[in-house]
Amino acid sequence: MASRTGLLERLRAGANAGNLAAVLSGGAAAIVYIRTLLPGVSFGDWAEAEMIPSRLGILHPTGYPLYILVNKAFTLIPVGSVAYRANLLSAAAAAAAVGVAVLIMVRLGVRPVIAAGAGLALAFTGTVWQEATFSEMNGLHLLIVALLLHRALVWRADRRPRDLLIGALLAGLCVSNHGLAITVVPLVALFVLADARQELLASPGLLVKAGAAFGLGLLPYLYLPLRALAGPPEVYGGFLTWNGFFSHISGAQFRSDMHFLSAESVGAAWAALPKVVDHLVTTSNVVFVAAGLVGLGVLVWRDRWFGSLLVVLGVVNVYFYANYLGDLSHYLLLTWLILAFGLGLTAEIIVAGLVARLGQRAAIAAYAILVLPVALAAGNWVSHDESANHDGERFAAQVFDALPPNAVLVTYWDALTPLSYKHCVEGVRPDVVLQAYDAAALVTCDRPQLPLIEVAKVRPVYGLMMFPDSLQRTTGLTPVAEGEIKLPYGKRYPEFDRPLYRLEPADGTP
Repeated sequence: MASRTGLLERLRAGANAGNLAAVLSGGAAAIVYIRTLLPGVSFGDWAEAEMIPSRLGILHPTGYPLYILVNKAFTLIPVGSVAYRANLLSAAAAAAAVGVAVLIMVRLGVRPVIAAGAGLALAFTGTVWQEATFSEMNGLHLLIVALLLHRALVWRADRRPRDLLIGALLAGLCVSNHGLAITVVPLVALFVLADARQELLASPGLLVKAGAAFGLGLLPYLYLPLRALAGPPEVYGGFLTWNGFFSHISGAQFRSDMHFLSAESVGAAWAALPKVVDHLVTTSNVVFVAAGLVGLGVLVWRDRWFGSLLVVLGVVNVYFYANYLGDLSHYLLLTWLILAFGLGLTAEIIVAGLVARLGQRAAIAAYAILVLPVALAAGNWVSHDESANHDGERFAAQVFDALPPNAVLVTYWDALTPLSYKHCVEGVRPDVVLQAYDAAALVTCDRPQLPLIEVAKVRPVYGLMMFPDSLQRTTGLTPVAEGEIKLPYGKRYPEFDRPLYRLEPADGTP
């Protein structure tokens, strides 16, 4: 009995040390993220994610309803601007994901200090750090995926029905947050269901309960039609039809960029591997990547179930990245998480070998892994410190200063989102009307002013476009350049000088 009690105490001590390592590493990541957080508005999708949730609107496909609701809760925190609060959600979610990654590594047999070091190395890689300082749903996606993998491990170890149900709920929430869940949730579910087949055969009702828990996680999608009911119908009416709703949540408008089922897609993924490896090494270092791959191989040998799951998830993640647009680095967040597990296991093997040869005193070598996150933090700090980044504010101020009273501005996505945030959320230039060049863009609080050829007879109309050649054909008005403004295009900063155009009737009359 005494020996059994001693074993329980050691297990509890190990669990407590693992929890402490998770809290400390997640806390350290949060401190760095908050210190380097973007203080205000950004551009494009990042500015949309700062604006739309605060006004309870609808984000671009695939809708991201869970993110909208969580982000809205963060905007109620009384600190900084609304944009800052939305950015803060990314920092909190990414830091929490680091903590969960540490818990996963501890469950894989990695000692807490090594798990903490590998978790912090994950935190300070370029991709994760960047996503932690800008508002978007990617940090929350990483957190939910980490929680889902952790719960799968807990289920496998303890075989408790409640863990299966919690995992199913997390799977539903993952789908409600990000379309990338389609590359994660079915695979995790397949592995878990195969592992739980005996329990499910013995208790078929458990599968029904798991399905109900998954459905509960999908409930945030009800937000989209409920929001549409509040109108206005000319903006949100499409969400009240099944075709409009499903088209949005399935990302139908982006399918032409997806190439997953063709023979060429395998070749594209293979051809993209050097680029992926180069990206991984550039945004971390060769030690992180090499040690991560070695540790992943060891995990497959030690734990075929979880190791194989991670390998399949990593392959699918890279495959999807390569065959969508091929340049969205945040689509590789799952790959980073998997490599961090491998890094922790490689370091554990090295330290365990030293202890076996030299005795318990050699365990102090475990602390050497802390050098890696310190080096990554030092190397990436300058490029990922956004605390002095006011590009969005300067851009909006320049545009609004250039517009006369009561102007209507027609502009495109990357420019419209920061302008709409300042105009609709912070109340800048209430006399101005912002109009999306793309009518499907739901990122302005102003009613559309159409037809512009008639509007131009009573109000000054302006156009600001990255590619302005179609302005005259689309609006029926003649563009007259009035100065230049540096514009963004697909990036988090402006880089292209383009004219601001006054759009006048063809006959030149005001």
